[in-house]
Amino acid sequence: MGQMILNYGKLLTTGSAMAMALVAATSASAQDRAASTSAQEDTTGARDDASVIVVTGTRISSKVADQPVVAITGDSIANQGFTNIIQALTNQPQFGVPANSTVGGQGSFGAGQSFSNLYNLGSQRTLTLVNGTRFVSGATSSVFGASVGSPVDLGQIAPALVERIDVVSVGGAPIYGSDAIAGTVNIILKKNFDGIDVTASNGISEKGDGGNSNVSLLAGKNFGDGRGNITFNLFYDHQDGLTTASRYVTGADRPFFGKTTSDTGPSNIVYFGGRRFSVVSNTGIPAALDNIPFNHLSAGGATYQAITNAAGQALFFNQAGQLVPFQHGTVTGSVSTEAGGDGFRTADYGNLLTDSNRIQGVLMGHYDFSEHLRFHAEAWASRDIATNRADQTLYNTALFGNAGDPAGNYILSSTNPFLSAADQATIQASLAAAGQPTNQFYLARANTDLFAGAFSSRSSLARGVAGLDGDFAIGSHKFTWEGTVTYGQVNTTSSQVGLVWQNIQNALNAVTGPNGQIICAPNYTNAPIATLSSSCAPLNIFGNGNVSQAALNYINAPAISRQVNKQFDAVLDVKGSLAHLPAGDLQAVVGGEIRRESQAFDPGTYFSGAYSQYAVIAPVSGSYYTHEAFTEVTLPLLSPDMHIPLLRELTLHGAARYTDNSLNGGFWSYTGGGNWSPVKGLTLRGNFTRSFRAPSTTESFAPIATVFETGNDPCDSRFITGGVSPANRAKNCAAAGVPAGFSSQIVDSTAQGLGGGNPHLNNEVANSWTVGANYAVPFVPGLVLTADYIHVDIKNEIVQPGIESIMQACYDSSSYPNSPFCSAFTRDPTSHQITSFSDTFLNIASQNYRALQASASYTLKLSRLGLPEGAGVLNISSNYLHEFKNQSIVGTGSVQDAHDAIGEPADAVSTMIDWQTKRFDWSWTVRYDGPTKVDPNSPASSYQYYGVSPYWMANTSLGVIVNDHFRLRGIVNNVFNMGVTYAGPVPEFSSNKEFDAVFGRSYRITAEVKF
Repeated sequence: MGQMILNYGKLLTTGSAMAMALVAATSASAQDRAASTSAQEDTTGARDDASVIVVTGTRISSKVADQPVVAITGDSIANQGFTNIIQALTNQPQFGVPANSTVGGQGSFGAGQSFSNLYNLGSQRTLTLVNGTRFVSGATSSVFGASVGSPVDLGQIAPALVERIDVVSVGGAPIYGSDAIAGTVNIILKKNFDGIDVTASNGISEKGDGGNSNVSLLAGKNFGDGRGNITFNLFYDHQDGLTTASRYVTGADRPFFGKTTSDTGPSNIVYFGGRRFSVVSNTGIPAALDNIPFNHLSAGGATYQAITNAAGQALFFNQAGQLVPFQHGTVTGSVSTEAGGDGFRTADYGNLLTDSNRIQGVLMGHYDFSEHLRFHAEAWASRDIATNRADQTLYNTALFGNAGDPAGNYILSSTNPFLSAADQATIQASLAAAGQPTNQFYLARANTDLFAGAFSSRSSLARGVAGLDGDFAIGSHKFTWEGTVTYGQVNTTSSQVGLVWQNIQNALNAVTGPNGQIICAPNYTNAPIATLSSSCAPLNIFGNGNVSQAALNYINAPAISRQVNKQFDAVLDVKGSLAHLPAGDLQAVVGGEIRRESQAFDPGTYFSGAYSQYAVIAPVSGSYYTHEAFTEVTLPLLSPDMHIPLLRELTLHGAARYTDNSLNGGFWSYTGGGNWSPVKGLTLRGNFTRSFRAPSTTESFAPIATVFETGNDPCDSRFITGGVSPANRAKNCAAAGVPAGFSSQIVDSTAQGLGGGNPHLNNEVANSWTVGANYAVPFVPGLVLTADYIHVDIKNEIVQPGIESIMQACYDSSSYPNSPFCSAFTRDPTSHQITSFSDTFLNIASQNYRALQASASYTLKLSRLGLPEGAGVLNISSNYLHEFKNQSIVGTGSVQDAHDAIGEPADAVSTMIDWQTKRFDWSWTVRYDGPTKVDPNSPASSYQYYGVSPYWMANTSLGVIVNDHFRLRGIVNNVFNMGVTYAGPVPEFSSNKEFDAVFGRSYRITAEVKF
């Protein structure tokens, strides 16, 4: 799906419209690897002394693990220098590129928010819990946000609080309810902390930029003879932001793939130097006609609509606002792009790393009133401010509208007083030569000095948790009960520059005043929205950076939007032993849950009115509640003391939940599985889960409104040979009248359509199963191996297909033109360009995921090799993910493979060697991502460099315990300063998964003081 955007026109900045996705591995500590290989032996709970414990994936207080579980320890997060939980998750093989994070482009109205993405099945399909309870979402409900659904902003959870993070594959829906289709992430917090711990950290890149500093205060006190504890954490973190211009591989000088014009056969996409958009410049390209200034696809080569000098050279304005010859780059076969030259350096105007300031406070406590009654509570408050440093600016070009429209070419007087007399004469002469009136001309421009795409989001979190738990006995049967109530609210305010078109027109109508100064022409009328200044100041649009502050104040209105998310959740359960069986107790849980979620998005005065080239954005508001009942049973059938050959241990586990949603009615989710241990050390496990995801507020309630999208047009000569049936695609495009060699503008720039929610959506449904083994090798003490196969089938998937998938579903259909997708968009009968489309949320997709995840860990006491006891322990561990398939199908026509794409290799491995002694630890981690493809949905013949080379990364961390109260740690990421992956001469990468390579070598030092 092409990215949906806010502004009226946008140019595509990357060489491919595909989504960057999943699987890159990095290291975790050796303790993590051991935990991931036998997580059922590390699933203790919220309080050591409580009878109610947290076991992710089950509510039964036993150590059941019939599904794959990976655990990440808080120590590992600290030792690797992660300042945000999303970093720890993204660096695991199971997690794809997050829907949003502090790295890369930011979702509108939510800068700096971080959403996990397990198995690259979407952040809306990963359920995130804290201490086994739900956490309020920070996501915007606008269709222009980073993710639909209710993903948790992991940036609002301080890393210093984390005891452990459990990741349970595919399971969770029968235990916790909606959203756990991919799996469940449970962040378990520290408990019973006694003392004071102050930790300060500072990091910076080798280039001296991208600095980060943070400080954490963790203080706790046990009281009441150990019956109670109160713990407080205060965390502050500051991150310096970066734009894409700060690194070669993300900036405008990086190479890219482009299509040659000399091809006589199928399109051949080859290497070129840095791409420029020749249709605009951020200094301005004047034109005699209302058109793009250069059209490289017209007969006879490049034709000029641009203003030319006496020698016939096309002109543009330099930085100072003077007309000079435009230097062309290499023609790429696109209407709008060249390789090199004086066109707009679009790739320089992107966000690489957000500016952010986070301050968060959490107060936790518990108290045992008696041996049978306990209380626990949490209070959360945070204020996070993040800034998207840059994004695509607002454009004025004939690609996006007619002259005089908010996104069309500017119409300017040829006697504008900001023009020199010589430039006025040149423009008028060129107009006369073109047979046009000489009093006005047109200007194509990228307005980076008016708006560089920056916006800021300020989020505040308030959350409270309170609960009671206790226990009782009926005869010899022991039972525990727990009731927990949670309320959370996140308020997010986003602000940015709001350019007002009517005032821009007034300011452009500049004249010379009676005393020679340049002023706005009199008798102007201001826009109905208040700007920073109501006094018109003339706007010098020629060149770049020549605009006065007075003019900026006149054309700029504050653009402020607000999002409010609320969550109420109450859960009560009773669990215990129902019967004493020879192999152990039959245990069961019954319980109920009431949950209410609401989201409200107010776009504000600016975005809800037609004041500029932004789409008019509608408010979104909605809520729903659920009534849920659940049960769970664990049945031990065999135990080791029965001494049955090859049946050492056998346990079955099942759970079911009925969810009554106020929007779409009832649904049963259920799971069943078990563990079989034929011999000591070997455990085989399997599980089947039927899970679901209810429609979100965005998907259900967003009104139909204007959207803008890009996408690879199947009838474009670059993509005509792709699809599930290239011959069928070519035949259908020809039947539509699209000529051979067609170049579609929607590939490189946005088209306008309609999109929004659908109140008639049904639940997504997933049938998933896993099967695997855990083997503690008896003849190699300390060696543990695991392997699990993951199988997920999602039906009735809710998608807003996007114009690319809509077009593919039409032209790849065997029933063209009768496919319903063919009526969802229109083409101009002459130019064949896409002129409109409809893109609403529908239950029309399916997704299939297949993978094998495996791990190995080996712990060796060096004394076993004859070294002294003080030599310590060597931990060697490795995590591996092999992805067989990740395929989405929209309707019956559009098949999209994410598997083997950039950021989602078929094979990803992370390996760690960690040496630990009483006084220091030193670890090395090496990450490997296998080779990928530029676009797995296009044939290899479409590209000169189709494959992308493997990716390697090495980091190291050294910690020293100076004394009982003071510790130091030094971290070097990207030790060998490795660059990003190259395919031939062309770098292709995912900035999230390969951030260390983009950022370059970096350093961090951490000091910890404990009392």
